Amino acid sequence: MLPLLCGIQPLWIEQNVSRPPVHRETKLLPDDTIGASFFDDFSAGLLAHWLGHTTSFIPADNRLQLNPGAVAPAFIAIPSARLRNTAWEAGIQVDDVLTANNFIRLYLASTASSLNEPLQGYHLQIDGTDGTHTYRLWRQNGNTRTVIFQSKAIANRGNKFRARIRVTHSIDGQWQILADEYGNGTFNALYSEEGVASVTDATYPYGGYAGFFVNFSPTRAQDYRLDYLLIKPLDPPIDTIQSNGIQPGDILINEVLSNPKPAGVDFIEIYNHSNKTINLEHIEIASVNSSGTPGSRRKISEAPLAFYPNEYKVLTTNPHIIKQHYPHSNPNAFIETPMLPNFNNAQGGVVLYSGKTTIDSLFYTPALQSPFISNHQGISLERQYFSRPTNDPDNFRSAASLVGGATPGYQNSQQPVQEYTASIFLTSKTFSPDNDGFEDELEINYQFPDQGFMATVNIYNDKGVLVKRLQRNQSLANKGTITWDGLSDANQPLPVGIYIAVIETYNAHGARKVYRKSFVLAARL
Repeated sequence: MLPLLCGIQPLWIEQNVSRPPVHRETKLLPDDTIGASFFDDFSAGLLAHWLGHTTSFIPADNRLQLNPGAVAPAFIAIPSARLRNTAWEAGIQVDDVLTANNFIRLYLASTASSLNEPLQGYHLQIDGTDGTHTYRLWRQNGNTRTVIFQSKAIANRGNKFRARIRVTHSIDGQWQILADEYGNGTFNALYSEEGVASVTDATYPYGGYAGFFVNFSPTRAQDYRLDYLLIKPLDPPIDTIQSNGIQPGDILINEVLSNPKPAGVDFIEIYNHSNKTINLEHIEIASVNSSGTPGSRRKISEAPLAFYPNEYKVLTTNPHIIKQHYPHSNPNAFIETPMLPNFNNAQGGVVLYSGKTTIDSLFYTPALQSPFISNHQGISLERQYFSRPTNDPDNFRSAASLVGGATPGYQNSQQPVQEYTASIFLTSKTFSPDNDGFEDELEINYQFPDQGFMATVNIYNDKGVLVKRLQRNQSLANKGTITWDGLSDANQPLPVGIYIAVIETYNAHGARKVYRKSFVLAARL
């Protein structure tokens, strides 16, 4: 809206501010909101469903802007479990150019409502340099972010950014970014420098929150305008919930904790291996005794509950205890099931039913557990292959102790692997633990041609003195990362210098190898 001057000299001239007055562009709106699972155009202000830095955002002209006193970064989030078969759309306006330090993120899926803390999920970041701006799709794991798609640099039009942005994620994990910039009225797919318009990444099956994250320099807090956020199914028929027609193999038993930690509880993790949205109200579960006889059936849910394709759900009588014992659990995966059957600690089974049809069943014995683990309390059995029969002798194994002994609600630590030889490598040969967000931890990456490997990891200085016992006889996933924060065994920061990581790996079949990786612990200049 243009200011009404009425012959009075504008305030910005009286204060001798060099920056010209900003003309507020027309508010951006979606083409339609049909079938939306969430929509907010902020015309009613910042409503109570928003979480995060809610005092940093204020309503203005039926949209949101940053409070003049806001401190960077500022974010707001809303609960949203959607990820597969989803379209996100947002209207964003910025009254000056985007830079490396003045950028905005659209969080599509996050396991945490605090978007500035370690989390798992995906976000789109739009930033700029040298008269251009770029769209980057990131996958985040804790504090580590990885670019999975980067658009070509797009030339700015003047000193403003104004766009409707749409991000889609198909049922099979394909991502695409589209934009309608500067009021063109048409969404156009964005291409990478290689001419690619989409990328496939299905690392995470679902989220917990979505939202906006804004980073800005102190003088630019009021440059940002949030016009709307829309979340809806990409292909609505896929979301149609099904109560009938459930076939064997549509739902798979994926992880079982039958011998919990002291004062703990059992859990059963299930996975939707179909392209159907299944109503769990009509699925039943039963335990099996050591002789192989099923017990009475119990309903998973007493009310309609959608179970989406490629989604994990964790059934337990007490989610709070499981989250305490396994802090990396996905909090949005739990279904509190008060009538969940009791499961034998060492030998027994689980059966899933849909009406008269057995959907999946597992019979477990002590032989499935790792021979290197003397105490199996709190160690779950994880599925290795979705493609193999559930009771294939090699299809369930002990979860890696490195991940805490169980992975409730997210991808198993023991996963099927492609044909490759064992490999140990560092993400970077330098790291600087100064909390600047860049290479703050040493990352030791590993991958093995089979499951069941153990590892001991020690850190030595350039004089050969042991300074950190990082891991000791830990069972590993077949692929993963071990991190070090630069602290000694006494929890003290170590000096800058050259260090060596010695990684000893072995398994029950007699395979053994020692790797030595040198690196530099550096300081910020």
